[in-house]
Amino acid sequence: MKPKTDTLRLDAWDLRILSEVQSDGRISKAELAKRVHLSASACSERLRILEAAGIIEGFYARLSPALIGGMVFVMVEVVLDRHRLEDQRHFENAVRDIPEILDCWGIGGRVDYLMRVAAPSMAAYQEFMERLLQTGLGIDQYYSLVVTKPVKSNSPIPVSSLRQR
Repeated sequence: MKPKTDTLRLDAWDLRILSEVQSDGRISKAELAKRVHLSASACSERLRILEAAGIIEGFYARLSPALIGGMVFVMVEVVLDRHRLEDQRHFENAVRDIPEILDCWGIGGRVDYLMRVAAPSMAAYQEFMERLLQTGLGIDQYYSLVVTKPVKSNSPIPVSSLRQR
């Protein structure tokens, strides 16, 4: 049975586990148990519960864009032409399936969404945006902010500062 995230109480053990798996997603369960000072079976069960609750969304490798080839990253502010709930849902559902859009956040303020887009070049980014505008997603305006230098990214959530629920 999947625990409901709103009823799952995180304790100090859970926070230690989350901190460790964020910093090393390939850690063995035995090493994880050792680092958090739990038995292997207790640690494995807590990890299983955290995954089942959706708190741990997955494990993946963090790649170095500089070493795999030149990539351009652009932060794109998007304003929709209509603000009905169905228009927002249509936009959100569509961007989930577009691989060039690495992240997309609904935000408050002068724009509706902030997206992080990856492309092999600025020309490819412009072609991508032109295609995106033709898809009928209701984009009224967009503003491109080119990332010139990554300073900090893919930082883990500071679980040590979370209070236990």
